[in-house]
Amino acid sequence: MNPKVSVIVPVYKAEKYIDECLESILNQDYDNLEIVLVDDGSPDECPQICDEYALKDRRIKVIHKDNSGPGFSRNVGMKACTGDFMTFVDSDDKLDGIKAVSRMVKAADKHNADVVVGCYRRFDTDYVSGINNHHLKNHEDTGTLDFRFRAFFQYGHMAFACFKLYRKSFLIKNNLEYKNYAFVEDKDFNTRVYACNPKYWFLDSSVYCYRVNINSLTSKYRDDFISAWTSIAFDFEKFLKKNNVKNNISDLSSFHVFFGSFFLAKQELQAGKGICETADIIKKYMEIPGVRKLMKDIISQKYTKGIRTRSWKWVIWGSTLLVNIRLYLLFTMGIALLRKLSIDEQITKRRYKKRNK
Repeated sequence: MNPKVSVIVPVYKAEKYIDECLESILNQDYDNLEIVLVDDGSPDECPQICDEYALKDRRIKVIHKDNSGPGFSRNVGMKACTGDFMTFVDSDDKLDGIKAVSRMVKAADKHNADVVVGCYRRFDTDYVSGINNHHLKNHEDTGTLDFRFRAFFQYGHMAFACFKLYRKSFLIKNNLEYKNYAFVEDKDFNTRVYACNPKYWFLDSSVYCYRVNINSLTSKYRDDFISAWTSIAFDFEKFLKKNNVKNNISDLSSFHVFFGSFFLAKQELQAGKGICETADIIKKYMEIPGVRKLMKDIISQKYTKGIRTRSWKWVIWGSTLLVNIRLYLLFTMGIALLRKLSIDEQITKRRYKKRNK
């Protein structure tokens, strides 16, 4: 078989990197490719660069549109593409090697997979990391709480839009598309994909290179963090009810709002807010009825008992207990201590061991 693969690239403010991105796609050894470039109203030279590439290669089609964000741009690409499979590449990233697409297609074809998940590496101008292995194994039970926790939170490989190959007929059958969230819309999309019970296949090899970019959307302070983050959890709960999802996977919502409290505190502290001021913001977050309800399911150990890693089990349960009994100051002091000890940076260094380019 030689199914067509549509590579969808949302393009915005990436004129420094887009050549490298597109060359990595055009140089693939898989010949049946369609490349859909969605110019999301980019204010730089990207629109012209995209048009120039389309004139040079008939596999490329360009769509110009007003700015609406990467999620809606991916939707436009999904509707316009004609492939049997689709994969997403951000315009400042690139595919990892010439066999990235062929490896994913081979796996999907051989194992009749709806979603193939590869590994990835991080890179910048002066280094490239080793492979970030996803710790997800073929033939394991993908329906367990522990799988969901590892996939979407502990390691997070399933939460990203990229380094995956999706069977288009599966997405169409389940009416799956991106929602208009301010950020982490790719995580929401993939939790909805998961809820529709696809057949997964996991590759040990890297198929994607993710650029380390301190100016990315996810690294900026967000005034709308609380409303945007909680909307994802509440809308997912509505999605489960509307689609009559039989398996109880609301742990995805509970862990989402739990990690939201961590990220919110970290954001405020990084912005220079004091311990007391940050604790007041966490209080505001916890006073949202839907948040408190979802967090109480963690306190009851309804979900934490399903996590195999003991350290995560007790960190989540203990932290959730603090905010549930309104010890917001103590919770915030704990986050401040983690920041002082650079725990996040140490975890990142272990996962992304640098190698010279």
